[in-house]
Amino acid sequence: MTSVRILIVDNDKIATRDLQARLSKLGYEVIGTAATTEEAINKSEKLKPGLILMNTRLRVGSDGVKTGKLIHSYNDTPIIYFSSHAGQDTVRRASSTGPFGYIIKPFEDSQLFVTIEVAQIRYKLESQLRESEQWLNGVLMSIGDGVIAVDKTASIRFINSKAEKITGWGKAEAIGKKLFEVLNLRDELSGEILDLSSDLLQEQGKIESDSGLEALWISKVGNSIPLEINFNPVIDQRNNFHGLVLAFRDITARRQIMQQIKQQASRAQALVQVAKQLNSRFDLKTVLHTVCEVTNQLIEASASMIFLYDSKSGKYKDMARKFEDNIPLAQRKTLKVSFSRTELEAYLPEDNSVFTISNVELRKDIPFRNILSLLGIRHLAVAPLVRNNVVIGTLICGTVEMQEFSLENLELITGLAEHIMMAISNTSLFEQVRLGRERQRLLSKSVVEIQEAERRRIARELHDHLGQTLTGIQFMLESIKNQMDEPQKSNIIDVQNSVTDIIGQVREMSLNLRPSMLDDLGLNQTLKWHLDRYTNQTGIHVNYNSAKFPKRFPSEIETTAYRIIQEALTNVARHSQVLEVFVGLVVIDKTLWIEILDKGKGFDTSAVLKKPTSGLSGMSERADLAGGYLSINSYINQGTQIVAALPLTNQPLERRKNDRNHPPG
Repeated sequence: MTSVRILIVDNDKIATRDLQARLSKLGYEVIGTAATTEEAINKSEKLKPGLILMNTRLRVGSDGVKTGKLIHSYNDTPIIYFSSHAGQDTVRRASSTGPFGYIIKPFEDSQLFVTIEVAQIRYKLESQLRESEQWLNGVLMSIGDGVIAVDKTASIRFINSKAEKITGWGKAEAIGKKLFEVLNLRDELSGEILDLSSDLLQEQGKIESDSGLEALWISKVGNSIPLEINFNPVIDQRNNFHGLVLAFRDITARRQIMQQIKQQASRAQALVQVAKQLNSRFDLKTVLHTVCEVTNQLIEASASMIFLYDSKSGKYKDMARKFEDNIPLAQRKTLKVSFSRTELEAYLPEDNSVFTISNVELRKDIPFRNILSLLGIRHLAVAPLVRNNVVIGTLICGTVEMQEFSLENLELITGLAEHIMMAISNTSLFEQVRLGRERQRLLSKSVVEIQEAERRRIARELHDHLGQTLTGIQFMLESIKNQMDEPQKSNIIDVQNSVTDIIGQVREMSLNLRPSMLDDLGLNQTLKWHLDRYTNQTGIHVNYNSAKFPKRFPSEIETTAYRIIQEALTNVARHSQVLEVFVGLVVIDKTLWIEILDKGKGFDTSAVLKKPTSGLSGMSERADLAGGYLSINSYINQGTQIVAALPLTNQPLERRKNDRNHPPG
């Protein structure tokens, strides 16, 4: 990869810094940034960038598309547009400026890399094409192309060596011949014969210099070659017409270059789409099946299969496949295939590169030759999947067509194999992360369960053992008091009052640790008791709205809901400075929704949630451990809303789906 000097045009400083960091990481040189149209034009002229990354929406000055048009009026620097969305109008306007790519935010390193590299290739090829056209035009004017001169009767008077080579007519045999005899031309679309001699000479007074057309020339042996033909009239000083000079050239190479540009751009874009699809999926089977489908589409293969090495069996096993309709037998029968490492190494190149096996029906040494013949497969292309110089699998493509796989198709298969390896690595890493998170979640869940069990035990110990002991002491003191003289009774009464206070404190501690009614009566009754007690303690009225639930919720859900509401109300009492708070419970689609809403001081959620000891973080963690989630919305001097969603089944909630279907409020 050659380093390209890039100018970024975007008025979003944060996004610009992020993009600049990504580009530097990918090995590109960011030579400057611009936020306005004027700045972009000045820097493009001054810095001479090799590429411009342009946001289609600029708040200051003109927008990105208009800025691109202005820059292209001064130079031909390639421009890649980017935006947060791809509206049809924006894309159409951008297309009119001849962009070299279009990227949708958020940025992805692979997408940036591929788009920039494709833009470089395209710019290089188009530059070469422009240079070639300019050179050919110069050669044409200096008789470098095939040139034939005819007189007023359309008889050939001159033919140069290039024209001799193109037409196969020597000078001696061509001179004096009619033009249509040497230049046997056909219309490319209709196939009709074009007699330039009669058509052009009849329009001799209307012919302009460098007039021309494109047509197919049919050689003596019947080959057809596309020609670009230019005519220049031969006119004297008195404007008398004496004949025509025809300059023509073979445009096969130019058309091939244009076709290559289109194919490379199309395939590069296809690879970008493949990368996006693969990066958005983390299930290995889904990823591999997607690759097989895309492979068949891109190279027009009849079948694609992916094999991965299984260490237990020591074989490469069939993991994914896609057979097209031109292999009907494969649609009706499921054919399971596997092969050994030795069988693969018999064909594998030393550099583990992609290779082909042609005419498989004639190769007796090929594994599963009978199956391939039965399916009608003629040619195979095999791309090894390599990790750390070890072949862990293969992508095998087959075709029933007579034509073998082209070099371009093999290059594309190689690119797809690289994407497969990245996808396999991504899914493996994702699975490791998922398992790690699951272990962490289970561990945290166990800790919470242990904490709740310990709270339950301590609460019962305080209530049953210590409470009863203190009550017994109270009775003993009462008995002793009755046996004392009046002067000593006052001391006993003081002790009794202290014991009564201690009994109340113990009862309060027991209730704060875990109210026993949560286990005995359930969430709804416990909340009603807790909210009345909360109002008595804080003076804050609780507007409680709850539907009638036909049965109790799972113990874990009841505990989680109670703790979230308990912590939320504690925060209201400490910080909100309100006299009323709303608490609501409702069940929708097997999900318990909880809302706590106040119209108090509010706070900065980003600052508070960063604190590891934050009660809000603890609430969010509790909801997550229960398979649900918690959202917090707070605005300074407007209030705070806490919404929790807890599943009433064993299936964890998908946050975006539930937010979309059941918005809080």
